[in-house]
Amino acid sequence: MPELPEVETIRRELAPSLTGRKILGARISRPDIVGWPRSGECGVRNAECELKRLITGQRIRQLERRGKYLILRLSRGDSPGRLLVIHLRLSGQLLVVPTSTGKLRFERIRFLLSGRRSLVFIEPRVLGRVYLVEEGNLPPVLKGLQNLGLEPIHPRFNARYLQNKVQHRSARIKALLLDQGIAAGVGNIYSDEALFRAGIRPLRRARRITNQEYGRLARALRSVLQDGIRHMGTTMADARYRRPDNRPGEFQKRLMVFDREDSPCKVCGTTIRSCRIGNRKSRYCPKCQT
Repeated sequence: MPELPEVETIRRELAPSLTGRKILGARISRPDIVGWPRSGECGVRNAECELKRLITGQRIRQLERRGKYLILRLSRGDSPGRLLVIHLRLSGQLLVVPTSTGKLRFERIRFLLSGRRSLVFIEPRVLGRVYLVEEGNLPPVLKGLQNLGLEPIHPRFNARYLQNKVQHRSARIKALLLDQGIAAGVGNIYSDEALFRAGIRPLRRARRITNQEYGRLARALRSVLQDGIRHMGTTMADARYRRPDNRPGEFQKRLMVFDREDSPCKVCGTTIRSCRIGNRKSRYCPKCQT
């Protein structure tokens, strides 16, 4: 799943192509990609036509990101409009192409834009979703967006914040870092990498971590996400994440433990191990992490 660095890279690279363009319509190949928040008003069957009606004529005023969500702020004239919220889930990809481009493989929805351009949502697994919501009135279906914690790149994300969230919990620290209500935007890749940088094993119980270690962990989370953004995200062998111009990210070249089980640690040479925490695989160095 694209994490904070990947979605931030997508936002930065899409913004010059999308900001200021008017939405002229939409072509929806899979209506179930529309996560309609007001099912009582139109029902699932009519969500497709309702979405088209409401977005046509809206202008993309700004691209924002919150955690792993991409948010297109829309407006009509001088009046504030709605928010188009896109959640890429496991394998979603966004491309800007000439409107004349034929239908792409795994294309689920195409937003027709002014200037003969189109924003295309590619989603092989059909798990991603597009929501159109009123600004300041997020529906229950977007509870995950409503309840996000601080992002580790936020100025107020520090050791005290992290301790207040997790230090009395008996859960393993890796599982807690994946909780979007604690560390918004962090997923499997960057939690493994941050724990390596902090010297903490993913199996450690949160209440057993010291104040000093929480300080290292908060700094490691911030630095690894900043590095992920700087290197335009992580593209693994499955190529689930691609940038809007279809190029890969570069951070995979700098991974220390993620997807490196049974390989030697780049610091000490010890074989990287893996373990299961919940339904996620975690990787760590048994010597560098305690």
